[in-house]
Amino acid sequence: MSRTYRRRSERHEYRWVLRDLVFASDRLGEIRIDRNSSQGRRAIARFHSDAEFTMRCAAPRWYRRVFDHRLRTLNDRELRRWLCDPGYDPVQQVRHRHRANWSWW
Repeated sequence: MSRTYRRRSERHEYRWVLRDLVFASDRLGEIRIDRNSSQGRRAIARFHSDAEFTMRCAAPRWYRRVFDHRLRTLNDRELRRWLCDPGYDPVQQVRHRHRANWSWW
């Protein structure tokens, strides 16, 4: 199922997209952009493209690799400890695919 088909009835709020922050006279100001102007259409197109940076983006690859390596090492250590001592109750950490991203932010 294509992304366009999934999002066909989705409504977007462009309040954050159609603004430009300007620093003038020691204050931060906000300028509204008209959605029908060329600059407004460009801002909306960038918002819908994959190039837009949002908080939903993933952590860097190097961080996810280190995070996953630490988790695998911890689980491996628990398993080896249980193999040496069958009376030991191992506690395995379950890997969630977004766990590294949550710890990154």
